[in-house]
Amino acid sequence: MAVAVAGALSACTTPAPQQPGPAKPPESAARIDGMPADWTLVSTVIVSRHGVRSPTHAHPPLDKLSPDTWPGWPVPAGYLTARGGSLAERMGRYYGDWLRARRVLPESTCSAPGAVYGWADIDQRTRESGNALLQGIAPGCDMRTSHQADLTTYDTVFQPVAAGDCPLDPGAARGAIEARLAPDGVAGLNKRYAATLARMGQVLDYAHSPACGAQGGCMLEDVPTRLRVEGDGSGVALRGALGSAAKASEVFLLQYGEGLPDTDVAWGRIRDEKDWALLLEAHNAQRDLLNKTPYLAATNGTPLLAAVLDALTRAQMTTGAPPPAPVRGPVLPVGNRVYVLTGHDTNVANLAGMLKLDWQLPGQPDNTPPDGALVFTLWRNPAGEPFVRVEFVYQSMHQMRHLTALSLDEPAKRVTLPVPDCGDGPDGKACKWPTFAQRAKAALLPACLEAVR
Repeated sequence: MAVAVAGALSACTTPAPQQPGPAKPPESAARIDGMPADWTLVSTVIVSRHGVRSPTHAHPPLDKLSPDTWPGWPVPAGYLTARGGSLAERMGRYYGDWLRARRVLPESTCSAPGAVYGWADIDQRTRESGNALLQGIAPGCDMRTSHQADLTTYDTVFQPVAAGDCPLDPGAARGAIEARLAPDGVAGLNKRYAATLARMGQVLDYAHSPACGAQGGCMLEDVPTRLRVEGDGSGVALRGALGSAAKASEVFLLQYGEGLPDTDVAWGRIRDEKDWALLLEAHNAQRDLLNKTPYLAATNGTPLLAAVLDALTRAQMTTGAPPPAPVRGPVLPVGNRVYVLTGHDTNVANLAGMLKLDWQLPGQPDNTPPDGALVFTLWRNPAGEPFVRVEFVYQSMHQMRHLTALSLDEPAKRVTLPVPDCGDGPDGKACKWPTFAQRAKAALLPACLEAVR
């Protein structure tokens, strides 16, 4: 069942001139995407995290973790900033250049209505990031993302657990995480990430923070890390040392992406790239545990992966009736070729956990950075056979910091992600369509699908 759509998005009914760069031949795109020039890109599904935002409300509050004053932000908590919108639009420009070079989008006019479509989660940061991405993909075409009409309830496509449509079993959730951490379990996390926690304690000056009390002198790595599982199955969270370090390290990265002065980014205490990587280990560990653990990934990610699979299924069909309507969310317009889903780092991690995808990002210590996206592409080889390829596309730290204008000549970063036990295509990193579809369907949680239809 589809919910009502707000902010309808369509291409211009009267084509308006775009302002992309000069036309590029397929060979230019091939150098970027690694696929042969004679392979045809049929469609793409982009599952993107939102852009640079201000910090969200934390537990404990950030001001409890350090004696130093945290820099202010120009927007309310959790909102996309103007610079965040600009960075997202630059990513969209890059996607647009690539898609035009691959002949998915036209060079000098707006696409046919419905060819480009976006669906975003209900938050301001996701809606505005989606708008910026689409405006970058098709400049001058007045495109805006669609989203659930009711902004007061969770969108099941992105947050089925919080929405109550697919609650977690508390015992199964805790057991799945403890099993991944065996033999020491959650209790061993502080030892596992001792170096990260110790360094974060130094950067925060945690020993003199309000969290240490008037006496001071305590150490972040001595604060127990606890796993909180809501009794009603509405979510899980890390509390204590690792949870606090994960939150702080993400905020430091957001400060850097926002372009704050060097002296305001972690109070000027991060030394170099190795220091960044050490600090972001906490954030990456939290995402891995809470969002990629298979049971948690499938429960949280089934509606989103079903939406991706639905879009690719429709795109690869050349004859016959379209598949049935997907789970709650948009029913894709006929002729859709570019589908942009804008959510959160948790959503990206959920899909990675379901499909068993892993990556490290050169030049970017955050594995799920702002505007980073899982990009699913459907190709046909010269014989007409369909293949699916999965990549992670992102901006490096340098590109974020310097507001790099992205294009085929100055591309975003791309990492091709091998799907386990699937080595097809020209470089052995693609899947034949039937194989990919089978693996994606097998990853879906049937009970969750039934609950949200």
